[in-house]
Amino acid sequence: MRNRQLQATLSRPTCHSTTSNDTTTYSTASNSTRFNGTTSNATKTLVEMKQLNINKECMFPHVDPFDPNILKISGLQKDTLNCDKHPMPEITYIDGLSIQVDPAISGSNSSNIECRYRNITRPPYQDNDVAFSKWSQSFTHYINITDEHEFLDVRCFDRSKKDKVVSNAFYSLVPKKTHLKTLFEAAYNKRLQEFNPKETLKIIAVGLDGLPRHQMLRGMSKTYKHLTEELKSFDFTLHSQTGNNTFPNFLSLLSAYTLDEVSKWWDIAVPEDVFDLIWKDFEKSGYRTLYTEDNPRAGAFYWDMKRFLNPQTTYFNRPLQLAMGMEPGFLWKNRLCVGRHSISEYHLDYLTRFLDTFSREPVACMTMINDVTHNDITNAKIIDDHIVKFYKALKSKGHLNNSVVIFFSDHGARWGGIRKTYNGLVESRNPFLILTFPPWFLKKYPDIERNLRTNTRRLTSHFDTRQTLLDLLYFKALEPIPLYRGKHGLSLFREIPANRTCTEASIPDDECLCGYKVERYLNVTSQEALTLAQALLSAVTQKSDPKKCKEYRLKEVLQVGAFAQPKVLREVKGRHLACSVRLSVDPGGAIFEGTVTLDPKTNTTVVGNNIERLNMYRGEVECRPTSREQMFCYCKGNKM
Repeated sequence: MRNRQLQATLSRPTCHSTTSNDTTTYSTASNSTRFNGTTSNATKTLVEMKQLNINKECMFPHVDPFDPNILKISGLQKDTLNCDKHPMPEITYIDGLSIQVDPAISGSNSSNIECRYRNITRPPYQDNDVAFSKWSQSFTHYINITDEHEFLDVRCFDRSKKDKVVSNAFYSLVPKKTHLKTLFEAAYNKRLQEFNPKETLKIIAVGLDGLPRHQMLRGMSKTYKHLTEELKSFDFTLHSQTGNNTFPNFLSLLSAYTLDEVSKWWDIAVPEDVFDLIWKDFEKSGYRTLYTEDNPRAGAFYWDMKRFLNPQTTYFNRPLQLAMGMEPGFLWKNRLCVGRHSISEYHLDYLTRFLDTFSREPVACMTMINDVTHNDITNAKIIDDHIVKFYKALKSKGHLNNSVVIFFSDHGARWGGIRKTYNGLVESRNPFLILTFPPWFLKKYPDIERNLRTNTRRLTSHFDTRQTLLDLLYFKALEPIPLYRGKHGLSLFREIPANRTCTEASIPDDECLCGYKVERYLNVTSQEALTLAQALLSAVTQKSDPKKCKEYRLKEVLQVGAFAQPKVLREVKGRHLACSVRLSVDPGGAIFEGTVTLDPKTNTTVVGNNIERLNMYRGEVECRPTSREQMFCYCKGNKM
């Protein structure tokens, strides 16, 4: 058992000591031609500056984000997402506590137009269902609504065309929920009186699903320039994922637990209220909370899960998202458009209205944009302008003066053209994290600014993001504070140790980039390569249900890269061969990648825990109920 455990540690090289002060410079001059005019020289200077790695235990592999071969497939030629061509106009709008018909849009036929609306709500304890009220009375110009309306479905009909639907709109309102007002005020005052925190900042978080840091640099150059030049934000360059999908990374961000810890007392049949997410800590301290995401079926806590008995946050737009998904054609362009609105702007506008409504109250809010980048990271380019516009709106409305803004991704890419390259292999484990603070806050607390700046080049994960949020909740408050911090993560307000390892940062071996370097590539027709590939295929087969899934056969060994091993492990175990193995199989053409360790003396192999599928599989796997099973299956009912 001990030998197998040691072999397993070789599945990805662990962090190792180095006294190197290596720097990598991305030449501004050479990259000016690489970009073909897609970004400004000023932004390139920011991104291509020397990246000094001052973590003495963890050296990330240096890959050029602007490698010409990567730029060719990065989608930099894509235009900003535009949804104006949806066939159905939106002829209504919200004005205070009324729904108005816009005569400029309804046109000369407005006398024949009448509209109705209905409320959309969440049934008690039913996270995957929607309840609709009866339709309102008809109106031709406007209708008043109450201040408790939250989600509305508004439709307009043309009486001259047998009541044909000519307009359909879904609205997210922000009612003040006055029945909770005294409760929030009391909780907030209790926090002030008992713990005397020195500051109260709003929390604003915007997440992009599955977007690596380097692709953010390439595809969102306007956003990056605005954040780093205009807002002096902090870009955490050595940020690591804690799993290869959203769920484990959101556990790191919003709970105190790792996936392995949760798995000891929870399974997918149990409602997720048991996680005690960080939102509840904020609500107990008088913060109004909001969470919104654009894909209710495949969100952070919903893919294959039992879901929640109660809403995660005080304001939670899941019922509206489910209702929009029921309306044929309303979500279009691969779900990137909501009627005539882009999905990104739709959710960012909702977030902004929430901040406007509670401009004087403490809030913690997050929007997670899943569909734009999850399946295609090159789509980052199409919402670059939208994110810049959002930050500028926050500044113009004064929200940046009293808020910390967290711009982040949960994990790196899991498939696509870039993912199949060596750059993509490295980038897939390096999501991004960028924090923006009010200038007065950094000036008032120079020690925090200094530590944040230092930590941008130290090993971090979303466990650290969570600890920072808890520090903000009870900022320099009287001890002991009423929080369960857990055993993972360090606040970014404190200096992260320069010798921090992945183990100390609670980053699993399979996700660790410390010391990650492919030393050489094996001949894919060699016996060593075939042995490693067969081991990976055997591990895939063990995860497939033979009753429902066809048996895979090795089609082709695509790539076998041997890792450079830390000296300490070579001394302990000799010439073990730790490799990243990529192969394709029949039937179906699935491409799998995993880490396999080979002992040449005994010809024994150990496969790492994390096996990834690098291509999409929709339409081939629906005979299995969960994504974990689907990833390794090709259903028997499929035609060859």
